[in-house]
Amino acid sequence: MSFKFGYRQLRRLQGGRFSDVYEVEDQQAENGKGAKYAMKVIEPDMEIAPHNVRNEVAIMEKMKRHTGIDSYSGNVVRLLREFTNPLEIGMLFPLYECGLEDIIRGKMYRRTKFMDDGQIDVVYENRMQPAEIRQITKGILSGLKFIHECGIIHRDLNPNNILFRNKSDLDPVIIDFGISYDKPNNNGLESPDDKITDIGTGYYKAPELLMSVRNYGEGVDIWSVAIILCRMCSKNGEMIFDEDASRSDLALLSSIVTAFGSPPRDWEDCKDSRTFHAMSQAFFTKAPLPDSKVLYQLWNSEGNEDLIRLFRRMTRYASKERPSAEEALEMIS
Repeated sequence: MSFKFGYRQLRRLQGGRFSDVYEVEDQQAENGKGAKYAMKVIEPDMEIAPHNVRNEVAIMEKMKRHTGIDSYSGNVVRLLREFTNPLEIGMLFPLYECGLEDIIRGKMYRRTKFMDDGQIDVVYENRMQPAEIRQITKGILSGLKFIHECGIIHRDLNPNNILFRNKSDLDPVIIDFGISYDKPNNNGLESPDDKITDIGTGYYKAPELLMSVRNYGEGVDIWSVAIILCRMCSKNGEMIFDEDASRSDLALLSSIVTAFGSPPRDWEDCKDSRTFHAMSQAFFTKAPLPDSKVLYQLWNSEGNEDLIRLFRRMTRYASKERPSAEEALEMIS
């Protein structure tokens, strides 16, 4: 049995290029009945910007010192302890049972469809209810409101970074501040007008990032919430974007234009972007897809007009026209 910073390591939960997350147990536990936690372990010398574990720890500690209306949000993960040795830094967090990806997959109903040519096809039907979508969306926005009040831009909101205590408790918790930005200058790492644009995950990147706009703000997080909402509302659990869009910024930009229509020619975020002005205006000639296709689960039931209006606001190209997390909550409360 191996140990990490005095905690018994039970299993590896997930990992990436720069960190690993383990389920651990208090070393003092007897008969395997001790308290269990999640421990994130990082080798600082292996990190590449914007990944910075020391900045992540500083951000987590800053949120603990928040003196706003809510001393700490129940929709944001809380750092319990931090450990350091010559090679690694460990961060101890509460242990959560599942993530939003698990919830979405669990709501997919699999059925067999017989085709006219005699072939058999397997199709999936999304059975996530609008009330569940609303609850999860409000929880994410509530956590994001707290994060933004603390002067933090998360920069990597996606279903893998939204966890739940268990599959029956749909109150979400935002995790992973490994590439987050602490205003005004990310603790000396990035100036406000020259932020790193290689942030976000796949489909959930805001369009201004794809245009190399470096003076972005909290609007990148709001856009990510909108795409998470879109994913939960899909007919079959699939994204409305092309599969290649998760791996290519150019493919993602094309998919965004296809789904949400052409950006305005006077797109304020990109007024100084040579990339945007160099593109042929013929590229931006598409009308948006209907809400019935983008937000299938909401469109096909009554009483969700406020969520649909919110989605339209959150997916505006001009980031200043997107609502703040606080305004978004007021729109659906």
